[in-house]
Amino acid sequence: MRRAILLFLVGCGSVGPVARSVSPSSAEPPTEKPDPVAPSVSELALGPGRSCALLVGGAVKCWGARLGGEGHVLWPTLLEGVSGVTQLAMGPNHACALLASGRVRCFGHNEHGALGDGTHQPAAFPNVDPGLDGVVQLALGSDFSCARKATGAVSCWGYNQQGSLATGALSLEELRPVPSKLEGVRHLAVARWHGIAARGDGSVVTWGDRPDAPPTAAPASLPEMSHVVEVAASSTHTCARTDDGRVFCWGDNDQGQLGDPSAPPYLGHPRQVVDVVDAVQLAVGVGLTCIRHVDGAVSCFGANDKGQIGDGTTTARPKPTRVPGVVGARFVATSGRHTCVALARGEAQCWGANDDGELGDRTRTPRALRGPVLF
Repeated sequence: MRRAILLFLVGCGSVGPVARSVSPSSAEPPTEKPDPVAPSVSELALGPGRSCALLVGGAVKCWGARLGGEGHVLWPTLLEGVSGVTQLAMGPNHACALLASGRVRCFGHNEHGALGDGTHQPAAFPNVDPGLDGVVQLALGSDFSCARKATGAVSCWGYNQQGSLATGALSLEELRPVPSKLEGVRHLAVARWHGIAARGDGSVVTWGDRPDAPPTAAPASLPEMSHVVEVAASSTHTCARTDDGRVFCWGDNDQGQLGDPSAPPYLGHPRQVVDVVDAVQLAVGVGLTCIRHVDGAVSCFGANDKGQIGDGTTTARPKPTRVPGVVGARFVATSGRHTCVALARGEAQCWGANDDGELGDRTRTPRALRGPVLF
């Protein structure tokens, strides 16, 4: 069992309504037996070809591409060595878990110090402690990590050649957490080499290699936005949710991911997503935006070549499109190629690309309609 977990952590065509078949011999067997009682999922974290579920009680199960290596695990597999998790954040090549104690544990690749332990050594298990206390939120980009404290202060570590650590100065890398110039932050999001933060007064700042402006190593105000309570970022576009349930997006719009059919292929300033006034959560990936609504429904818009919008087609959608059959959603996450929801009754459902088993159904068969994760 432990060998299977170790392999998962370090070993790491278009989809239409009718999914392609996969021969039984191409699928790896489950690494453990299904739970007699399916675990209750509270949140999800998705990365390229992989998915993780945070379970009620603080355990984590993951499936799909092995973090940082070759191969895949088709069955949700317990993440050993960590418990009492309250948030799991995932970057392209590393992940970090936030514990109920306010401490952080990271694992995966560490080429530019993204694990925060002062080395470049990768870690197979979530046992790398960056040495922070009082953390309430994590956000991970490409080879860097950031942590927000209850005070609103933010520390970051890892790759900084594009100003992604918000320190006000460029450097190749910081192998341990360093204080950023961010203050009073209520919500934080990063992607690739840039970040965005909503402050307690509802204002917004951005930094790094931003899709909306030239790179900057220090936080810069985004005066167009106010009353913001949540932010979300992909490598090419950014979105913000206001306290009255509206959503604004900007950046690339080549797939319709800004939610406004009249917007140009690139939009350098925020524009409101059409017909959305009841959003309670955002999730973005490359080319795709998803919104959880106050009634528990989920809408997605943008790229759909892998069926990641979940409407049974592979047609891109430039306007919010309700995912058929999703009711009672309490969390939504997307990698840009696949999407998952945690439902109020505790189950998880996924759809989209499934090349590495990221849908969690014991196959590598993609689907453009939702289906259950088989715990």
